[in-house]
Amino acid sequence: MEGMTLGLSPRQADMFVTTTGFCEGRVAADSIYGLLHRECFGLFPDELFADLFCDVGRRSVPPMIVAVVMVLQRIEGCSDREAVDRFTFDARWKYAAGGLDFDYPGFVHTVLVDMRARLAASEAPDRIFDVVLQTAKQAGLVGRRRVLDSTALYDAVAT
Repeated sequence: MEGMTLGLSPRQADMFVTTTGFCEGRVAADSIYGLLHRECFGLFPDELFADLFCDVGRRSVPPMIVAVVMVLQRIEGCSDREAVDRFTFDARWKYAAGGLDFDYPGFVHTVLVDMRARLAASEAPDRIFDVVLQTAKQAGLVGRRRVLDSTALYDAVAT
């Protein structure tokens, strides 16, 4: 798990090729894509994942992007390969990850496996689930009469 540094989340996209201009007005503001688009930097800041990476080595895929992909993967029930394909080709997934450019590169599906392994070996393995649960509680989506699927974000490997 060593030899990889924390990849920082992109903060400014090219206004002419960004998914934001395309998706706003097409994606419902109250959808999961709209919510993640607005809140992804606050929900999954780079610092939340800093303990998972070294100070030297090659850069990782920004953990905020991986966290957004993992959340959408769980909601949409897709495998690692399908999730990466959707991130690569579906404008809504890039929009949810902060309004990335259309041509923002995808990544290999093993990045998701690696992130789950890093999380599992850490002192806070449920940090993504905890953030999502807290956000759902604040939005009134979790209460006495509602049940949240507490299944952790485990491997979704399918070929």
